[in-house]
Amino acid sequence: MADRVQEQSVKIDEYTLLRDAYHGNGIFSYGKGIQQHARESVENYIKRQSLAYYWNYTRPVVDATVDPIFKDEIKRDWKQNKLFPLFLENADHAGTRLQEYMRRVAVMAKLYGVVYVLVNNTENLATTLQGNITNENYPFVTEILPNDVVSWKLDENGAILEFVFRQVGEFTEAGKQYIYHRWDRETWSTHKTQTMNADDVIHQGVHGLGVVPIVQWFGRATPPNVIKPPSEFISIAQTNYSLYQLCSWHTQLLVDQAFSILTYPDDGNMTDNLTIGTDNLLAYPAESSKAPAFISPDASPANMLTNQMDRHIQEIYRMSGMDSVVGVQSAKSGVAKQWDFQRINQRLADFAVQCESTERKIVQLFELWTGETTDFTCEYPRDFSINDVTESLGQAQSAIDLNLGSNAFTVEVAKKVLEAYMPNIEPDIYDTIVKEVEESTAQAKQDSEYSNLLNHASMLQALGGDDEDDGQDESENRHLN
Repeated sequence: MADRVQEQSVKIDEYTLLRDAYHGNGIFSYGKGIQQHARESVENYIKRQSLAYYWNYTRPVVDATVDPIFKDEIKRDWKQNKLFPLFLENADHAGTRLQEYMRRVAVMAKLYGVVYVLVNNTENLATTLQGNITNENYPFVTEILPNDVVSWKLDENGAILEFVFRQVGEFTEAGKQYIYHRWDRETWSTHKTQTMNADDVIHQGVHGLGVVPIVQWFGRATPPNVIKPPSEFISIAQTNYSLYQLCSWHTQLLVDQAFSILTYPDDGNMTDNLTIGTDNLLAYPAESSKAPAFISPDASPANMLTNQMDRHIQEIYRMSGMDSVVGVQSAKSGVAKQWDFQRINQRLADFAVQCESTERKIVQLFELWTGETTDFTCEYPRDFSINDVTESLGQAQSAIDLNLGSNAFTVEVAKKVLEAYMPNIEPDIYDTIVKEVEESTAQAKQDSEYSNLLNHASMLQALGGDDEDDGQDESENRHLN
């Protein structure tokens, strides 16, 4: 066996693993994160790295906890303000709408467990509102990942008193060159080094807001004094990394053992130049007691790896709570499935609360910077149930067939049908349809009552006779008219 290289143990920090597992790059590209086996040669290790590939299960699992929240435009309302619409259309001064910015950074908050949003303002403000509008001088947002947070100070309630973070200043031949930002409740400064002394100040100033203009955006309910909470997806990322290793071993095993080997009796006179294929003939002595045959490697190692790979995939979906959704789990009862969907719905609703709270705090800091009130409100969805249209229509028909005689009941059933069949219908069209249903239901009930009266009158006439009931029939007709 060839000599081993120096120990090829790949060490990965938590945030790097989460980032690379989600994006499928870094340690998951070109075999960079492949661990060397204890008895593996240099040549074999290099070959296995070249054959490595990555099945990305982390990204779809994370996206499934964010995308449903931003499936539709978030409902936002504010009073007339000249600067605020500019912020909504260009929240980061890079052309990103607030809706898209919130969706993009929500993925980071969910993936890493927390992300911080700095609400900053331009330095060279104009003397007039129109000048600020023309020059696009208004607050903007910048996200800060938890691995870029350097230090912090909190008060007894967990509110931020001081916050220091790093940001890439430039790329050089030596790699990334960071600059360091410090914010407290009254001042801010930017430094060349992490020591942040008076000699390395790049910029500094006074903002006078009375608060540190940074919003904590948690991936789930977390106390504010926990600056770097653990990610709920770290176990999934680690499992996906282990699956990456298993796929590497599995592929190498298939490459080395995929083809069977031909065995042939040799009496010592066999030529070394023997070509075997599908278009030629292999002859052997008729008196030979052993015919040529193919032997194949033991399939047990490959089967064992395949089973482990399948188990890893099942565990990823189980940990994410999506096992019943993607069909990797055995059949469940209807009640059990409802509990699963309820759990998923609750996780989405909990994160929607975090997103809504973050957006409100961002706008509050916008108001502090501009000195103007916006009366801003936003409403994130809370219900993420998935309706089967056919089932919903069938249930609606069954409800109507009960014939309870209630107009209000019929109208509410119609609303449920609209929600299932046309979930994205425009509000004015929705209101028009509901109004028409109300009018139609009322008219149908009136027609039914009138028809019942006519039938009753006809029955009385048939039972009473022609002569005796002339006066009564005439009275009935007058009543009906």
